[in-house]
Amino acid sequence: MVPVQDRSAATLVPFIQRYILPGTTILSDEWASYNSIPAASFQHLTANHSLNFVDPTTGVHTQTVESTWGDAKKRLRNCMTTNPILLDTHLSEVCWQKKYGEASFSNLIMEIRKQYPVV
Repeated sequence: MVPVQDRSAATLVPFIQRYILPGTTILSDEWASYNSIPAASFQHLTANHSLNFVDPTTGVHTQTVESTWGDAKKRLRNCMTTNPILLDTHLSEVCWQKKYGEASFSNLIMEIRKQYPVV
């Protein structure tokens, strides 16, 4: 998750190219800006929310990212007095907790140990 100024294709596509590996399958809704995702670099599958929230043929849905964004917004509402410079930090923490859940702290310690092994 990264903060962006707006959701236009001109803003989103460079972030997609910077942070998502070529060959990755991107699942999204049919927001017009996503039509500019380069087909040569990514496989792009969509769910048309005006018809279904889960595509009945491909199984594509955006429920995971919608849930993660909902968690992030809840956390940000609770931190409204926080300096906006820390937005990246809060988003990273939401992603970390989503990935590791109850084991967030122990996994943090394990990652620190990997980066800074005892010699």
